[in-house]
Amino acid sequence: MLAFPDLPTALILLLSAFVHGAFGFGFPMVATPLLALSLDLREAFLLTLLPTIAINLASIAGERRRTEALRRFWPIPVFTFVGSLVGTQVLLSTDPEPFRVLLALVLIAYLLADRLHGVERERRVPPWGLALLGLGMGLLAGVANVFSPIIVVFALYTRMPAALMVTAFNLSFVTSKTGQLIGFAGNQALDPVVLGQAVVMLPGVLAVLWLGMRIRRRLAAETYRRLLKLGLWAISAALLWDVLTG
Repeated sequence: MLAFPDLPTALILLLSAFVHGAFGFGFPMVATPLLALSLDLREAFLLTLLPTIAINLASIAGERRRTEALRRFWPIPVFTFVGSLVGTQVLLSTDPEPFRVLLALVLIAYLLADRLHGVERERRVPPWGLALLGLGMGLLAGVANVFSPIIVVFALYTRMPAALMVTAFNLSFVTSKTGQLIGFAGNQALDPVVLGQAVVMLPGVLAVLWLGMRIRRRLAAETYRRLLKLGLWAISAALLWDVLTG
């Protein structure tokens, strides 16, 4: 069933797509907590599933080193899929309210992790380490829809080449969302109305994503980063306040 979402929901999806285009990441990290302020957490997850898959597939298509990234880091997206299946099962079988607090804490963890300093040279992680990383990312994606803090810490620890990191984690976003989609379907929790709203918003989301990518090439990246961090602090505080005040 295709229908437009209400105006605040549509604006949140478009804003999040613009942020993703301007920074190269951030759609679920911005959209999920904002949507969770007014929607059930499961509904917020469903609304972001298809747009996140589309955005990351578009990002992967533009990367030249995607084959190398998959060859070196394949355990990450594979086990992210497994972890997201398990995490989605947990989300759908328990009270989702505590995961709203977890979502706020994950955002704060990302903001704090971004202040850390990494190593000077690239470090190689064995396949089993990459598999554990992917599993943790998937579990966090399943219950909180965001795993950015893990990405930041891993990138700092390994000094992973930027081009490979972007491609590997875009692949992981796709596999995590695919795992969530299968998890929702397996539990008969797919809401056709919500999915229809997501489909209707896809053209607008991709258009605003493209606009953000164009603007990213023209303006100072540090200014954008500062504004994003301020926004995420505000979103985290609002989400915690909303939970505490019931």
